[in-house]
Amino acid sequence: MSDDKGTETRETFTEEIKRSVSSSGPATARAEQEVKLTGKLHPLVDPAGYGLIRRSLPRFVECNNGLWRMAVGMPIPKEDRIDTTGSMGGNVDVAISVLPDSYGLCSMVLPGCDLQMATGIFGDVQDPIVLCRPQFEMSAGKIVEQLTLQVPCRDGGDTTEDPHYGLFGAAYLTASYAARIGLKGYDFTVSDAPARDRLDEQQLKRIFGKEVFKKVKENGHNINRNDLPSTKEIVHDLLRISHAFFLQVGNHNETTRFWIDIYGRDRVVYLPRTELLPYVQAAIIGLTEGVLGLSDVEDFLRQNNAGNRTAKEIVRSVAGIPIGAQAALPNFSRRPKAGDIFRNKTDLWPMSEEELEKINIAIISKDEEDDVESDWL
Repeated sequence: MSDDKGTETRETFTEEIKRSVSSSGPATARAEQEVKLTGKLHPLVDPAGYGLIRRSLPRFVECNNGLWRMAVGMPIPKEDRIDTTGSMGGNVDVAISVLPDSYGLCSMVLPGCDLQMATGIFGDVQDPIVLCRPQFEMSAGKIVEQLTLQVPCRDGGDTTEDPHYGLFGAAYLTASYAARIGLKGYDFTVSDAPARDRLDEQQLKRIFGKEVFKKVKENGHNINRNDLPSTKEIVHDLLRISHAFFLQVGNHNETTRFWIDIYGRDRVVYLPRTELLPYVQAAIIGLTEGVLGLSDVEDFLRQNNAGNRTAKEIVRSVAGIPIGAQAALPNFSRRPKAGDIFRNKTDLWPMSEEELEKINIAIISKDEEDDVESDWL
């Protein structure tokens, strides 16, 4: 069950995994069989499903007089796209096994925020399934379900892979409250290989559906289908709304050179192995948010069950990232918090104390209002 703030805990994720994931065989076995039979992904993880645009929005409780209370806190989206080609083919099962730590550690370095996760996978354009892109979710049940519905093809093939279609979705088919108020979410690509540098229009339509360019425009972006952005240009646009990083598994010089050119040296981070994803991501987020200083990271990791050698290795990996980048943004100190009152759910900012004083009413949620009436009766 969730805690009293409406957020999840490590324990709720552990319980959900035990309840929903088979202990024998890949967690995605049923989804893989379904795709073989139908040729279609489940809508929850299909990039073309649910209107294409992935949204990260505040959670509200309706109050009396038509006002709205922010229930949990500032929503922070975190999107992961994980390589499932060749030797990386078991990464969905790895992602599920470390999910309690992923949520727990990242929540620790986002105090007062509502962590909203979308963990997807990618393969090659030669595969039957190139990309799985889920919704941003907050509940353990939904996040675990979405992971079990994904279909890794596990093929090796050529060295070059195709995460840039997932990057396209992140840059142009994401709508987040954080971006609307000038802040950023987090975006991580996990792989051991370089990518192609160019998109293909037919592949975009195959992955996202025939309405992909219409939906990109609806989301506020103008993409010329006759002059599609390069991978480097996509990441440039993604960095406007996300603190985006490439997490490199393994030491491959060709891979490192490619992604440094795409992201910049300060956003390519060594990931010793996929099982350590929660620790590396939490260190990056903590440093970016200003919750951790570089001198704090090693102790933070050790206190959360990372071994001494692993903690030191991760500190070396994250030392060059843009530390404090989120905290330096102009609206960082204005972030809404749990309990703030909004006049409308679509407003950018909560009502000020002066506005609330003018209204001069006791603001209670509908549920509380019902409880008061029941007690009185």
